[in-house]
Amino acid sequence: GCVTVDLPELPVEPEDKNDLARMEAYKQELLRLKHVRQATSHLIKTDIDHRTQIRRGEAVRVGNEWFRVSSAVREGVSLDNQPPRAQAPPSVVSMKDLSKKNEVDGYVRRFDQNTLPLDGSLSEEVGTANLQSAKKARERLHAIAGGEGGTHRGVSGGASATLLSSVASEKNSSMLAGVFAKSIAASFGMTASRGPGAAGGRKRPTAMIKRPGEGGPGRRGPPGAKGKAAPDADSVKRAVEDAKQAASDPSLSYSHAVRHGCTKDVRDMYLETLDLVPTSEVDLHKVLLEKKLIEPGEKMSRPRMKRKANLDNDGKPKKRRYYERKNMRRTNTHLDGTDIGAMLAEAAERQSQGKEVGDGGM
Repeated sequence: GCVTVDLPELPVEPEDKNDLARMEAYKQELLRLKHVRQATSHLIKTDIDHRTQIRRGEAVRVGNEWFRVSSAVREGVSLDNQPPRAQAPPSVVSMKDLSKKNEVDGYVRRFDQNTLPLDGSLSEEVGTANLQSAKKARERLHAIAGGEGGTHRGVSGGASATLLSSVASEKNSSMLAGVFAKSIAASFGMTASRGPGAAGGRKRPTAMIKRPGEGGPGRRGPPGAKGKAAPDADSVKRAVEDAKQAASDPSLSYSHAVRHGCTKDVRDMYLETLDLVPTSEVDLHKVLLEKKLIEPGEKMSRPRMKRKANLDNDGKPKKRRYYERKNMRRTNTHLDGTDIGAMLAEAAERQSQGKEVGDGGM
C-alpha cells in the first residue's frame, strides 16, 4: 500500500531579520516543530493493513531508508538496549512473532491497520523528502487520469488502475507508463502514435481532434465541454507526453514500503501447505499433471547440459585472444638483423593476427 507521513510545516523565516523579537520567536517555533517532525516520522501512515505482511522487529524500507518495525517496550531506550525479548532478531526476517509478554507490557509505538511504526526517524534530506516527492507524483498522476483541465475524459482500468492502485507494482515500469499514455491518447479519440481511428483506439471517440490548419463548424470538444474548441493535435501530443512523464516519475517507487523476502501471509500459507506437497518426484509429477501445470508429454526432469571448458556459450571452440597496448615501444631493437630478432618479428606478426605464439605469447 501507499505510505505517507503527516508532518507539520516549518515556519517561514521573517523578512526583517533585524526584528529581534520576531526572530527569537521564529527560532523557538522552528526548534519545537523540528522535534515534533522527528517524533512524528516514527509513525508511517498506510492505506492497507501491514500486519498480515510484516512482523515487529523485521526490516522494512521506507523512503529509501532501512528501519526495523518498532518492537520497543520502554520509552526513550534504543532498540539494542530493550529487553532481549523485545529486541529485533539478528536476521532481517523472522519465522514467528515476538514474545507475547511484550503485548502484556505494551509496545511503545502502535502497530495497527493504518500505522507502521519504525524504530528510528526519517531523515529530512532522504526519507521525508522522498515520501513528499512520491505524494506529489501520485497527485499529479491522479489529476491526469481524472481529466484535469477538462481537455480529455478520465481514464480507468488497465494500466491506469495498476498505476493508481494502492498496491501498484510493475516490473517493467516503462512499459506500464507507455500503456498509460496510450489510454490518455485514447480518451482524446486517438492513439499515442497512429492518430484517430487506428487499431487499438476507441470506437467512439470522446473528442474530435482539430489538426493544424483545420477549422470550421461541426468540431466538438469533450463531453460536458459545451462551446469549447476541440483540442488540436499538438495539445494532444503534449498531454500524452505529460502522462508518460508522470507515470515514469522515479519518485513513485517511494510510494510503498519494501521488505526482505516474501510477506508474512505468503510464508504462512507455504508452511501450512508444505505437508501437502509430495516428496516423491513421481507423485509430484502426477499432481502437476492433474493441476495442468505441465504438459502431458513433458518429462519429469530435463537432463543436465554438459559443457566443455574450452567451448563458449554457443558450443564453439574458444579463440585465444591477444591484446596489444597502443603506442607500445619496443625495447629490444638491438636484436634487429639477428636470428633472434627475426623470430621475434615473426612472433609479433602472428600475435597481431590473433594466432597462438609459443606456449603463452610474448
